[in-house]
This record gives sequence, C-alpha cells and structure tokens, in this order.
Amino acid sequence: AVVSTQSGHYGRGEQEKKRINKELANIRSKFKGDKQLDGYQKKKYVCKLLFIFLLGNDVDFGHMEAVDLLASNKYTEKQIGYLFISVMMHHSNDLYKLVIQAIKNDLSSKDPVHICLALTCIANIGTPEMAEEIGDEVPKILTSPDTLHGVKKKKVPTATLR
Repeated sequence: AVVSTQSGHYGRGEQEKKRINKELANIRSKFKGDKQLDGYQKKKYVCKLLFIFLLGNDVDFGHMEAVDLLASNKYTEKQIGYLFISVMMHHSNDLYKLVIQAIKNDLSSKDPVHICLALTCIANIGTPEMAEEIGDEVPKILTSPDTLHGVKKKKVPTATLR
C-alpha cells in the first residue's frame, strides 16, 4: 500500500505526510534513475502518483511517463496513461501535443479497445485544440461500416466534443 488513509479526525497526520513525501521521492528517483523502467513499473509508479494526487496532494511530475504509457500495446498500461492524463494533465501542458498524437494513433488503430480508450479520453477532456486536431476523425469512426457496433454504441457521446 502506498499510504495509510487513517489520519485522525482533523486532517492528515505527520506520519502520513512523511510517508507520502518519502514515496514521492522514491518515485521521482525511479523516473530519473539510470535504469530504464519497463511498462509495468511505469504503470505502477504512475498509478501511485495518481492515488497520491487523489488523496489531495500536489504531484508535479510523472506526466511524461504517463504519455509514454499511451504508446503501449498493453491495455492496462494504456488505460492508466489515459486515466492519469484525464485527471492530472492540463491542456496548457507542453506534452499536450504528444497526447493528441497518441489519441490520433489510437483512433486509427484496428484494436477496438484502443479506439474506445481514445474516445473516452476525448469525451472526458476534449478541448477546442483537440477538436481542431481530431474532430474530423470521430464522425468517421462512428459512421464507418468497419467500426464495431460496440464502439459506436458506447462512444456516441464523444461526438459532441466540448
């Protein structure tokens, strides 16, 4: 477990803060270390960062690792990458163009799971910039005879980009 959520009645205890800071330092060292992390390790540490953020702590790193996960062919790695960017990445982030490119790649994939993940991300965090870059792709996917019915059925709300 990353952090104990038992923190008393009036806020987080000092022990929890120390544990979180220690875990953040550990994750930062893993990302900056000489050893190349495999997809599983990146997914694990990105997931921990997401959890720490959801507990109400500031997390100011891990974005590049999450974007790297978007390029994975493994569902769980790609899913965690999309979850992280959906929750934690602001559209003004320098990596946002890489996110849009990864979404484009998944929209043109033959794997319906990758298409669904990309469409879900668009529905959750769609921006005017994203609509401009990939807005034409969504209707093509939804009207294509090659697109599986399940993809069309589940992702029609995406057609209304924010």
